[in-house]
Formats: sequence, structure tokens, C-alpha cells
Amino acid sequence: MVILGHQSLPVRLITIVENLPQDRAMEADFPSALVCGIMPMNDRISAWLESLGLDCYQDAFRQNAITWDVLPELTDEDLTSLGVLLGHRKKLLRAIAELSQRSGLEHAQSAAIPASSVLTPPTSGRDHAERRQLTVMFCDLVGSTALARRLDPEDVQEIIRRFLDACSQAVGRFNGYVAKYMGDGLLVYFGYPHAHEHDAERAIHAGLAIRDLVRTFPREHSSSQESEIAVRVGIATGKVIVGELIGQETAKERSVFGETPNLASRLQSLAAPNQLVVDSATKRLVGNEFEFADAESVSLKGFDTPIEVWRVLGTKASVSRFDSYRSGRLAGFIGREHESALLLGRWREAGGGEGQVVLLCGEAGIGKSCLIVHLRDQLVREDSQTVQLQCSPYHTNTALYPVIHCLQQAVALTSEDDARTQREKLDTFANSIGLDNQTAVSLLAELLSIPGDAQHPLLTMSSDKRKDMTLEALVQQLQRLADRCPTLFIVEDAHWLDPTTMDLLTRIIDRVQRMRVLLLITFRPDFKPAWSEYGHVTFLTLNRLPRRQSAELLASMTGGRALPPEVQQTILAKADGVPLYIEALTENLLERGSLVEGPDSFALGAPLKELNIPDSLQALLMERIDRLGPAKEIIQIGSAIGREFSYELLQEAGDATESELKNALHLLIASGLIFQEGEISNAKFFFKHALIQDAAYNTLPKKSRRVLHTRIAKTLESKFVDRVKTEPELLAHHFEQAGLVERAVAYWHLAAQRDVARSANIEALSHFDRALYMLKDLPGGAERDHLELDLLIARGAPLQSLKGYASDDIEHNYSRARTLSQENPSSEQYFLSLWGVWVFHLVRGPLAKACDLAAGLLSWATHQGNPDLLIRAHESVGSTYLFLGRFQEAKTHLLSAKSLYDPERHHAQVLPYTQDPGITARIMLARVFWLLGELDQVEVLVAEAMAMARELEHPFTMAFTLATASWIYSTLRNVQRTLLLTEEAIELSTKYSFEVPLAWATSFQGWALAEQGRENGIERLVEGLSAAQRAKASLNHTYTLALLAENHLRNRQLTDGLLAIQQAQDLAATQGELCWQAELFRLKGELLLAQSDQSIGAAEQCFSEALTIAQNQHAKMLELRAAVSMAKLLRKQGKSDTARGILASVHCKISGQGPNPDLIEAQHVLEQLNVAS
Repeated sequence: MVILGHQSLPVRLITIVENLPQDRAMEADFPSALVCGIMPMNDRISAWLESLGLDCYQDAFRQNAITWDVLPELTDEDLTSLGVLLGHRKKLLRAIAELSQRSGLEHAQSAAIPASSVLTPPTSGRDHAERRQLTVMFCDLVGSTALARRLDPEDVQEIIRRFLDACSQAVGRFNGYVAKYMGDGLLVYFGYPHAHEHDAERAIHAGLAIRDLVRTFPREHSSSQESEIAVRVGIATGKVIVGELIGQETAKERSVFGETPNLASRLQSLAAPNQLVVDSATKRLVGNEFEFADAESVSLKGFDTPIEVWRVLGTKASVSRFDSYRSGRLAGFIGREHESALLLGRWREAGGGEGQVVLLCGEAGIGKSCLIVHLRDQLVREDSQTVQLQCSPYHTNTALYPVIHCLQQAVALTSEDDARTQREKLDTFANSIGLDNQTAVSLLAELLSIPGDAQHPLLTMSSDKRKDMTLEALVQQLQRLADRCPTLFIVEDAHWLDPTTMDLLTRIIDRVQRMRVLLLITFRPDFKPAWSEYGHVTFLTLNRLPRRQSAELLASMTGGRALPPEVQQTILAKADGVPLYIEALTENLLERGSLVEGPDSFALGAPLKELNIPDSLQALLMERIDRLGPAKEIIQIGSAIGREFSYELLQEAGDATESELKNALHLLIASGLIFQEGEISNAKFFFKHALIQDAAYNTLPKKSRRVLHTRIAKTLESKFVDRVKTEPELLAHHFEQAGLVERAVAYWHLAAQRDVARSANIEALSHFDRALYMLKDLPGGAERDHLELDLLIARGAPLQSLKGYASDDIEHNYSRARTLSQENPSSEQYFLSLWGVWVFHLVRGPLAKACDLAAGLLSWATHQGNPDLLIRAHESVGSTYLFLGRFQEAKTHLLSAKSLYDPERHHAQVLPYTQDPGITARIMLARVFWLLGELDQVEVLVAEAMAMARELEHPFTMAFTLATASWIYSTLRNVQRTLLLTEEAIELSTKYSFEVPLAWATSFQGWALAEQGRENGIERLVEGLSAAQRAKASLNHTYTLALLAENHLRNRQLTDGLLAIQQAQDLAATQGELCWQAELFRLKGELLLAQSDQSIGAAEQCFSEALTIAQNQHAKMLELRAAVSMAKLLRKQGKSDTARGILASVHCKISGQGPNPDLIEAQHVLEQLNVAS
């Protein structure tokens, strides 16, 4: 604990010092441990319990002084008294018996290989290999060859034995595993057989401890020859396969395969004596915990490119582990408003003299430290001071470790200080805080391992009394500190508390109500604090961020630039609302170059295949999985099944007995890794986090995965038939992972067909793409070509719905299908592929190409005598003729399609296409009838098409029908009806991501809004036009541009209007969309007239051209509009008789009744002409 009381000094945060020699002395038996009466727990016992998956009993063994030599004497009654469950007692007794059987062999080997407290792989028979992220350390004694030349072999053996023993002890303290003794060196793994949080950091700490221990050899032994002893250490981190037993009999060892061990070996040879060298992966994983020399790029044998290496200088001071690992990349404080307000409220109470305690609980990475930083930031301008203790995972049995480190920082001790300097610094510190009690100062000196001298002799008292006085002095010092100003006292990571510091906190909590102190203690859920029942203690649990706040955090990580939707969804799904996971996944994606940065957004540089677990999270996740012991196999099977798995499937897919399975599941649930829903026999289980599932799955070697997925797939297929029908993608996934490609393709196809039937087009397209991707793994030939053709044809409908008719993907899809279908040109597949190419050219152009393809469709259907496809062929030809301006021919073919179509029989034809052919024929025929002036049938056909589309319940057909009906009602000048139709079309198209219908409906909505005088009308019209252009859909552009020009005419924006007409006419010329050509000439004439009286001649010529085109096309309604414009112009010129003759001759051709705006206007002009004559 830090004492901050000197009023002349600025308030500063107190940090933990990690670079003092005393630190590593304290890891063993330093004086303060004895002073406080605490006996460090036997590390070997701890490691043994952990290897059995029973580390939950570590506290019980420690509190009852169970040591390694006592183990063989434990009985069932003893274990019962320790609170060990029956099943666990049986397991422990078996393991103890195995230890006894091996004791003779271990004793025989101990003369050659030093005893070690390091972890050992479990003895449960799990000897198969695992995929791991591993930190590998190579450690080698320098100068042993020279010693062997000069010394007797027994003396050399003793030196090497002492060296290896020192290495083993250091490795064991940091939970490493000595994989192999190699003469005068060691191969050590961190992350196997049990992962621990921050394994890379542990490896470096162990390397530094080995270096410091070797440096003490010359001082302990007077032999001059030993003065040459030094050590070289190389450390590297990466993916490996580890754990398989290879070799015979006594030569057996656990293998490791991968680049990482080779790299660590090369780094060790690169290191100078008493030097640690690490690779960039290790450096990245340890954050700011250590001081490094500048990076070097070196060429190493066996590596094609230079390797960046770092030399470790020592540990580095930091306020907390959070500051070391995450402070440099904070993404901003998101959410937690309630929690933040609660902390601030408790601070106000504490500042008023009523001390408070807040117990802040949450899983790793949930945001506990971030919340504390936010609180500190809020207090920065207040009269306050902060005391911060950081507990350490390496010192859970080192008395008052967090307190000692805070004091070392406060006193400003350094590794270069001698005893006198240390004492002087302590005296200066004591004077600065007004501490004049020499007994208290002496207690602090002993706590800091400062030797006594004549002036400052060590206190003589019992260890119990010394402990009590030390704790009391610390509590009193906090009281004096709080008397000066309100104090924020932070204890980070209390799950790593040592027992004595816990006693200290209990004393403080008992008396804090009378202090101006807010004590804030953070910990993880597996820690059960004893202080929850106090009235002045608030228990606060941090939960996962909701999706909205997770998205905000993600946006802050990208600087506000939008991520591709599929990337964002994947990150949010994987992270499950844990801020650390969001940050790590996003950083990993940004750093590996998968995204291309734009001014406002990121784009994927390549398809996102998989979002791997970042290196920085591997050890954190694996630590929880490795604690499971035998239950680990069950969680691996569950991870292969999926995020959710049932008891029944788990039982069928695994080899465990029912009792073993139930026990394992109980342990998994108790560990918080999975949730259970329902009674056990019918239960479903869910992984708490997607990343836990990924971590468990990633440990399985590829061969084991294939075997497991094969078993799961065949079990599903044979015993879960209903699930196969409802979730074919589940079978597809397992067959794919099993390497059974043909079965996987078949099930991906089934899943896609199901999705198409549901109009789940995004999912359908994903499943089709997966099936097509897998086809490449099948041997070439007719069978594979047939499979590909089936997939391409079926894929067309969702592809058109999502990407639009005119996308490059559509052209590639159907062109490839057409090529494959050439093998059998009489097949239905040939027709369908030809139809796909036709619709691409209809919408994208040129229409001449579409016309040829439509003729081919009709010829094929007629020749084959296929009445069903003849409907589609007539509809295709009719639609093409409509846009070409060949209205009479369009009418003939569309009527043929309509008459051949039987709704009861042909509704199923919607599936190979984007929309129903009978409904399409009706709605297109309604457009033709309007153009031909046969108005009685227009709204009747629209009503029929709308009713059929609603009955069909096929979303794309409905969206297409609504958008086309909007076109018709906009030509009828029916604003209200157009608004209603477009609103529904936009809602439906947005819901299902229908790109082209959405663009068309947006434009027609914009026209209707502009007609109402709404300011955003033209903006919406142009927005729709731009969206269609982005989709490369040129169809209907001439009409939309005409609407835009008409609006410009009304608003006297004549130059803009003429520009829109020119664009439309250019499009008509290049694409062949002539259906609206007459109207374009008419509008151009109106714009010219409005622009200048000098343009009357040009305007009259435009009107005349419009009349001629409309007459040739039999487009009576367009002819009527042109005649009205011409009549108005002729009347101004005094040619009323000529005007009346032209208009009357056209007006009488129109059939139909009802309030048609064009007919009304024509009638009005005729009446004016009659009056004028």
C-alpha cells in the first residue's frame, strides 16, 4: 500500500515495481513471509491438484498444511474432513496410489535429474496431441564445455545439477513445464499441459529468475572455475502440435511440432551470456510489463525472411496489469452509466466521512479496470488521492505482496540501492508522511527486506505479534492518509490475493466507515469475498454490454469508419458483449490487413473465411478449459457439435458412460463455461461465449476433428431425422469438416433450397456459395459438372433478388451455367441458363441482345413442346418488346403467357426464377394497355396481379409487383396510390435486401412527394436513380429521367431538365429502350418552349417527332400527350383549327372511361379550341 501524504508533492498514482532483486527473493522465503507467520504452499501440490482438474481444493490443502511428503498418508476419512466430494475422493486416492507406485522410479532418477515443482501432463491417458498456442523457452548453460575439460566429472555433474535444479524451481514458480533436459540445458513449455493467463509473461519472468539465480552462483561458491557460469535464454510463441507420446519405453517423450520450438532454439543461440531474447509474438503478448532493447532484424538458419527479435532488459514499473496491457489502446468509455453513477455516489458518501466499500465482480475483460479508470478521470480535479494495490498471479502465497510493491514504489527503492541508501530513502519517506513511530518504521523496513544495523536493529518479538503490529500500522497509516483528504483505495484482481493481504483488507473494511475512504475491490466470479454481508459494502457485478453498446465500442475502435456488415456481425457474435474480446478481435482484424481502409469505411480485401482467436486471448480462454481435467474431452465434443448441443447428441457422439458424462457436464456448468436448459435427459447446453467454443475446438488436431465430425454427422443422419430435415446446414457443416465433400455439397444444396422457399435469400446465397466452393475438391467430370449446373441454376433467384438483375455476379452465374448446359441443349437446364442471361441483358442492356435471347427462349420452348416454359418464354418476349417500344407484339405475347398460366398449377414455377411468370405477365400487360390507350383493362390487371402476388406470399414477386404498379399509377398521375404502393415496396425490399425493386420504388416515391410539393421529393427520386445505376440496372431509366425532367420543367429549372432529357435520349440510343422515346421528345419540346420564344420551331419539331414515334409504336397515350402539347403551341400561333384536328383525331382513339388526367387535359384543351373557333 502506498502512503501519499506529503502536501508539497502533487497527488500521483502509485505503481507496482517489478524490477527489484527483492521481488524474486520474495517469491521464495523472504523475511517478511516469516515475520507475518505465513507458510508458502507447496507448489508441487498445487500443480498436482491442477493436473487432476481439482485445483478447487488448493485452499483446503494449503490451510491444512498438506505437503508432498504427507500425500501418501492421506485416507478417505482425511479427505472427507477436508470437504472433498465422494467422486473427487476416489479420484484423489487413485492418483495418490499411482504416485506411490512411481516413487521408487522417481527416487532412482533424482540423482540424474533434479526434482522439479513444474507441472506434469495428466496421467489420465490423454496422450493424443493437441493444437496449442505455446510459449517455448530454450535455456542453456554457458561455459559447461570448458568446465568439463578442467574439472572432475562429478564436480561438473554437481554444477549442472545445481543449475538444472535452479531452472526447475524458477520454471515451476511460473507454472512452466520442463519438457526435456538436454545435457546442460532445458526445453520448457508455457501453455502446456495447462494454459495460464499470460503464459508469455510467465516465460519471461521465469527466464529472468533463472538469470538472477545463476548470477548468484559465484557469490555462493568460492570455486573460481564457477565464475564463468552464465545462461542464455531464447523464448518464442506460436501455434504448435504438442503432447503426443513418441519413442519407446524410457525414451518416450512428449513431442512438439511447429516452427516455434526451432525459433526459440535459434534465439537462445543468438543470446549473449545472461541474456534473454524473445520473438515479436512474445513481445506483443506481454504488453508493457518488461523493458526491452530496441528491436533487431536478424537472419536465422531455417527461416526464409529476417526475424525481428527483442532483448529483455528487465521488468517495468506499472500502476496495474490493466495499464500494462490495455491502457495504450483504450477505445473510450462506452455504457456503464448506472455502474458509473453508483461508484460516484459511493465516493461522495465516503468523501463526506462515511467510508464505503464496493466489491466489483466480473469476468476477465468485462471492463472492471476500465470503469475504475473512468472513475479516476472523474476525480482528477477534486481534492483526492489514490492508493492502488495490484495483486499478482505469481504471488498468491507471498505475504503482503501487493502492499510491499506499493511501498517500494512510494519509497522509490531501486535495484542499485545498497542497504544504507534503502534505509535513508525509507526515513525520508517516513518524515514526508509524518510517521514518527520508530517501531512502525522498523516494521516497514522488515516488510521491505531492508537489513537492520546498529542504529536500526531488527525487532525482537513473536511472528504472530509482528504480523499483528504490521497490519495495524498499515491500517493506521491509511487512516492518517484519509484524514488529510478523501482517498480512493483500489485493490485490483483480488482473486489473486495472498491470505495476509486478505487479513489486512478485512481489518480495513471493519473500520473503513470512520474513514474518508472508498475501497474498491475488483475480482473475477470464482472468488468469493467474505465481506459481502457488511452494511457499508456494495456488491456490483458487471454484465456483458448490450449489442448497441458493443457496436458503439466497435465503432470507436475503427475511428468511426464503418466495417462491412458481415465483419461487424461476426465480431459482435464472437465477442458476446465482452469489451476485451471486441477490442482484441477488432485489433487482430485491422492488424492482419484483411480490411482495406477508405475515407469513411473499411472494405474486405478478401472474403472473410474465419475470425480466429487473437493470440492475446488464447491463454486466457485455454486456462479455463485446461482446468476441467477429464471433462475437457466432453467440452471438445460439444465444441465440435456447435454453440448449442443436446445431451442426447453428446451422449451418442462420445464414448463416456452416462455417469461420466453427467459428472463432466455438472463440472462444466459449475465452471461457468456452459449453460443448461431443461432436465438432463432432454437438456440443451449452450456455450457461455462463442470464443470458449472456438478455443476448445481449436485444441483438436485436424485428424481428430475429422473423426469427430464424421461421428456427429452420421449420428445426426441416423438418429435425428427430424433435425436433418429442419437443419440440413448442420449436416452439411459436419460432413464438410469431416472431409466428406459430396455429402456436404448435397446438404448445403438442401439448406439453400429451404432458404429460397422461405425467401431467406442472404442465407440461401451463402449456402449455395459454400456448396460451389466445395465442388473444387471433387474430381472433374460429368457428375461434378451436373452438380455445379444444378447449383448455379438454383442460385440465380436469390442472387438476382439480392444483387440485382444486372450485377456482374448474375452474368457470371448464368454464363457459366449456359456453358455447362451446352452438353445437353434440349434440357430444361439449358432453357433456365438462357433465361438468366436474357434477364441480365434486359435490365442492363443492350435490349437488342435481350431480344435475340428472348427469341431463343421462345424457339426452344416451342420446339420442345414444353407448355410450362412456354409461359416464361412468352412473358420474356413480351417484356422485351415492351421496352423496345413494340407494344402490339408485346401485347400478343403477354396475353399468350396470361392465357397459358394456371395459378393452381404454375405457382411452383416461381422458385427457379425471381418472380412468378403469370403475375409478371399481368403487371407488364397493364403497362402495355396504358401505352396502347386501352385504359379499361389497366387497373383491372393491376388488381389481379396484386391479389395473386399477395396470395402467393413470395416476397420478391410481391416487391416487383408493387414497384411496377407504382410505375403504372405514376403514369396515371395518381399520387396517393403511388405513395401507398411505394411505401409497401420500400419496406418489403428493405427487409429482404431487394436492391433493384427498392431503387425503382424509391424513385417513384420521390416523384409522388415532389408532386405534393415536398422538398425531399426530388432528392428521393435521384436517390433511387443513383441506386439503380449502382446496381447497373439501366432498365426504366428513360422513364425515371423523364419524371425528373418534368419536375424541373414545373420548377423552371430548364437547363437541368434538358440535361436529364439528353441523358435519357443517349440511354435510349445505346441501350435500345425506346418505349418512352416519344415522351422524351415531347418533354424536350416543352422545355425548349419554356426556355425561349426563339425555340418555337425546335419545340414544334420535337412535338412532331413525338407524334410520329407514338403513331408508329401505336402508343396512343403518348400520342395523346404529344398532340396536347402540339395543340397548345398551334393555338398560340393562331392555328386553332389545325390544333383541334390533330388533338381530336387522337382523342377519339382512346378507349376507356373514368377520371384519367391525360384524357381530362385533352378534353379541356379541345373545349378551349372549340371556344376559340
